[in-house]
Amino acid sequence: MNLVIEILTGTLFHIQVSEKTTVADLKREISKQEKLPENRLILMLDIGGDSIMLNGDEVPLTEYGVKDGSHFYLFFKLPNSNKNNGDNRNGGGGNVGVVNLETPVSQGDSVTTIV
Repeated sequence: MNLVIEILTGTLFHIQVSEKTTVADLKREISKQEKLPENRLILMLDIGGDSIMLNGDEVPLTEYGVKDGSHFYLFFKLPNSNKNNGDNRNGGGGNVGVVNLETPVSQGDSVTTIV
């Protein structure tokens, strides 16, 4: 499946994934490709104007209804000021960056494959 990821700057890139790819796999690949901190990534799936936050890292993308061409918005948890080393598994770090959801989708030139 070819997925479209849009980051805060409006930049779009594409990632190729298999049917078995989990949310954690996708975050890991985005982190590697875009040099972003994996533990701060928040993914929202655009489904016809509505958005779903992908909270379950071990859940396969297909269980969220992801299919070829799905569009994701990438948000970031702001760095925590407490001393938990960025571990937000318990829902900490509630501050989230904002992206313009009205930005049109266009073809990106960056493609990564997850097998």
